[in-house]
Amino acid sequence: MIEFNAIALLRRPAATSCQSPLCGDQRFLEMREGERARLSAAYRANGMSGNPDRLQRRFDHGMRCFAIEEGDRLTAWFWALHGVPRYLDELAWHIPLTESQVWLRDAFVVPERRGRRLLLAMMGVGMSVETTPKEYFSDVSVSNRPSLRAHVAMGFSRFATVRGLRIGQGRYWRSLPPPDMPSPTRLRPEQSFLRMSAEEIAWHRAQIA
Repeated sequence: MIEFNAIALLRRPAATSCQSPLCGDQRFLEMREGERARLSAAYRANGMSGNPDRLQRRFDHGMRCFAIEEGDRLTAWFWALHGVPRYLDELAWHIPLTESQVWLRDAFVVPERRGRRLLLAMMGVGMSVETTPKEYFSDVSVSNRPSLRAHVAMGFSRFATVRGLRIGQGRYWRSLPPPDMPSPTRLRPEQSFLRMSAEEIAWHRAQIA
């Protein structure tokens, strides 16, 4: 198996304003671990696997999920890592985050609600949940132009584009980590070519969530 990824890395300071109010029938909420089945159903209803085990791994790794609810339906959601590592499996980087740093990932808006600034509203509210963060990071595929535009509207700016080529289960050719990002601690981030051992492949798989 051969897989190529080109990823835009973005960041913004917590002080950057981002105002796009929710409508009267929309409610912002945090999805708890006990609501995994509901979240999985929302994924499946939109053509994604919604694998409950993978969602559970996200909670186990300390990720938090925030969503917009309209009536009894989830219409948008995203995940946030606050003070817990972000594992960027496309490059096999284990990126530590402090309590002053948050990494946002996998924002999704159901197709019929797109174009209504719902992503801006949801993530704008979500960024105000905690008072300790000073800096936000995010990563987006360079081919996902709508998400890139939404990030720019929220005050994010791209500081690097990184690329990774994965061949088989444990071989990578990848960019070196950019200087404007928390330094990865694993797996040998100083090497542009990585060949994992069997033990490292097992560890890598356990981090994917």
